[in-house]
Amino acid sequence: MTKPLVSIGLPVWNGEKYLACAITSILEQSFEDFELLIADNASTDRTAEIAREFCAKDPRVRYVRHASNIGAAGNFNYVFHETTGRYFKWAAYDDMLAPDFLAETTAALEKDRAGRAALAYPQTLLIDQEGAPLGLYDAAMRRGGQAPATRLDELIGPGDHTSSLIHMCFPVFGLIRRSALETSSLISNWPRSDHLLLVELALKGDFLEIERPLFLRRSHDEGSVISAEKTASSGTEVERKLAAWFDPKRGKRFPATNIRLGLGYLRAALVTPMPVPQRARATAVALGWMRRHWRILGGELKLVLADRIRPS
Repeated sequence: MTKPLVSIGLPVWNGEKYLACAITSILEQSFEDFELLIADNASTDRTAEIAREFCAKDPRVRYVRHASNIGAAGNFNYVFHETTGRYFKWAAYDDMLAPDFLAETTAALEKDRAGRAALAYPQTLLIDQEGAPLGLYDAAMRRGGQAPATRLDELIGPGDHTSSLIHMCFPVFGLIRRSALETSSLISNWPRSDHLLLVELALKGDFLEIERPLFLRRSHDEGSVISAEKTASSGTEVERKLAAWFDPKRGKRFPATNIRLGLGYLRAALVTPMPVPQRARATAVALGWMRRHWRILGGELKLVLADRIRPS
């Protein structure tokens, strides 16, 4: 059996409400050379039943159920490591794909014979919990095709041009070269680690935008961020709840998200292969981000120290 060109990993926990819609939209793609791995984080609802029904109908679908909840980060990384396609896509249990998503993103990456692009992604159509359209989300790499430091500046540099692309991180749900992901940090066990992954990918290659709304991003009350915001009494508690979602073993420790992001951005600028002048510029961009956020970083450091001296 030949390896599929594209691998799709769908990590899920208690996703019975939207899972069937997500899987159906994947299996109805006009491009058919793909595998779909569904990894279940020990769900307690009908997730297993739904996934197994699709496995029985389509040989491209595999289903794995973890014995316990290994966290969102562990499950996202699991589906990558357990697949083989030249191109990889993460799929969320509550989102949907238009029929030509894989056809157009795969064609864009295949056309890039030199391998200069790290990923291809389409425009995003926001939908509500019933699937009704809410509007397009503008997240174009306006200075794509430029040097690594220029792409980094577009993501995290000063100015309005940095806000939309990295804020929601939708390109992470695009089609990504496996070779680019293999040398990245993937999804780390703290909130907004997908921001760091997007930065790492931007330093490795260009982002190719498909100017069609082929990614349908669902907004609903059960989403991880909205759920945390609804039940938390402060921004700090939101961060703690999201950190526990990424990794249940973390407990209630404060994740120091911005400290991790700043250090991650700096490390990416220092270790990603690129010409020395580009490395110097990228390092300056990363240090500039840390300088602009110094008050936030200082506040997080205080919370980290408080956690360490607080009785367990």
